[in-house]
Amino acid sequence: MEMKNETAIITGSTSGIGKKLAELFLKQGCKVAICSRKEENVKSTLEEFKEQFGDSVIGDTCDVSDSESLKSFVKKVTDAFGSVRILVANAGLNLSYGPFEYIPLEKVASDAKIVIGTNLIGTIHSISAVLPQMIKQGYGRIITLSGGGADRPIEHMTIYSASKGGVVSFSKCLVEELKQRNDDIKLNIFQPGMLETNLSSTSQCIEEWKDEETYKKELSLIQRYVCGDIEKSCSTVIPYVLPSCKDNGKIFRGFSIIKMIKGFKKYSKALKQMEAN
Repeated sequence: MEMKNETAIITGSTSGIGKKLAELFLKQGCKVAICSRKEENVKSTLEEFKEQFGDSVIGDTCDVSDSESLKSFVKKVTDAFGSVRILVANAGLNLSYGPFEYIPLEKVASDAKIVIGTNLIGTIHSISAVLPQMIKQGYGRIITLSGGGADRPIEHMTIYSASKGGVVSFSKCLVEELKQRNDDIKLNIFQPGMLETNLSSTSQCIEEWKDEETYKKELSLIQRYVCGDIEKSCSTVIPYVLPSCKDNGKIFRGFSIIKMIKGFKKYSKALKQMEAN
């Protein structure tokens, strides 16, 4: 087991990418702390994991946009595990899907506060909370998450894309600071690709632009032809959280660009057939 004796915090880890990463880390022998804003999600995920992994997994509620909530959670983890050697700042969400012009100012303000508060500020908070422990022990592995629109323009997810672009920029700047230190703390950026998670299924389509039924049909085609395998994607993270990792500041993909391009071609063809019927 490659991750025996490792300890990790994975934020937003009761569903989707975070939950899959927690499962993979635990299978590799890592002690993992999971968290979510919702207590019922933490309880159900802990029950599921403890059946297989016992005391190797702990969890609690935590809102990463709230610095005090995060500070309290990190203290509980260090008290329980004695260290935090790995952080995956995974917590993220999107609220609206559709052209920016259709979103009224009041909803833009609300969405921006929540999405940027979770995706960008939550990432900054998470790293700030664990970095003193990593500096103290002279070791750490940090993973932040890129997303659609962070590295190239993407339609209909403007606020989400802005938050993820901020995560990438923050991560790259912090890496330059970490490189000046003499200890072994490394930060790399995970680009998971399109996966079937709550991020897509819970994003609300802007009804003034497109009706919900059409959106769901299009989403099902995306999931069928474009979305990748979540376990394969998440498995690419493991080399970057091991002591043997030498990379610092690398953006690494959990998907094949060629396969994604082919998938979008199939999706476009299927979409035209759907619209013709």
